[in-house]
Amino acid sequence: MSTWSPTGFDLYRERYPATPPLAAPASDITAEFARAWSGAETTAPASRTDLTCVLVRGIFGSWMPQHFTAPLERLQRAGFRALIAQTRATGTIAINAELMRADVEARVPTGRILFLCHSKGGIDLLTMLATAPQLRARTAGIALCQTPRAGCAVLESILLDTHASSVDPLQRAKELAAAGAIMLATARDACLELTSPRLQRTVAALTPIAAELPTVSVASWSSEPTAWLDSQHSRLAAIRPQCAHDGLFYLEDLIWPCGRQVLLPRLDHAQMCVGGNGFDHGRFWLALARLFA
Repeated sequence: MSTWSPTGFDLYRERYPATPPLAAPASDITAEFARAWSGAETTAPASRTDLTCVLVRGIFGSWMPQHFTAPLERLQRAGFRALIAQTRATGTIAINAELMRADVEARVPTGRILFLCHSKGGIDLLTMLATAPQLRARTAGIALCQTPRAGCAVLESILLDTHASSVDPLQRAKELAAAGAIMLATARDACLELTSPRLQRTVAALTPIAAELPTVSVASWSSEPTAWLDSQHSRLAAIRPQCAHDGLFYLEDLIWPCGRQVLLPRLDHAQMCVGGNGFDHGRFWLALARLFA
């Protein structure tokens, strides 16, 4: 197992030659992130009593063992006040936005807030800020890590029976079982919110919120599965062969048109929250926070 490095994003063109052209980010700060990554362990503690880092989980996040455990500890050890926002693993965008609003108002009654979001957590957060101007005014920054702007093709296949031309009988049987499991987990509504074109409409309404605040978005591609829930490599490859993805979303759907952009190689969708394969996820979120603080 080799140690992960933030360099080499452009190698996706060789590994995934059919990837559509990526939208040009408003401001590519990958080099700035790489410097923060290199110095994350040697920089003096932040000791920022006026700033609270709020980690926001994506769908099913709290069901994954040790999810955000290391990032929370690393941020606190580095001198940041940090906590994980209260959300529901299978909560819809509206439900999680309201849970988060009440939780943050109660636990962070004063001071500036840096929201560090993963995946759907970024959509939940932007929805919350759209209806909570008092918290929006206190927002020091937003990190949207692997937060999608278009739907998850795997969920579209499972729940909407799309992409049928790439499904064989065995795969369809697996997807029927997955649809049943999603229903039993009361997660169908939340999962449907991550399908196209529904998600595009939601994101279009929320993008102005991200544009008016200090926002950094992080996109990545992956070539090696690391977690059974978030590593749908074979299915994504069958739907759109040789197109780059992070194990759950296609790469071009992770590029945001506003704020600053970090582009990273070899990171599966779950690695940012649980690590694995030589990736220090606690160090990642600390480096990300230092881009703001």
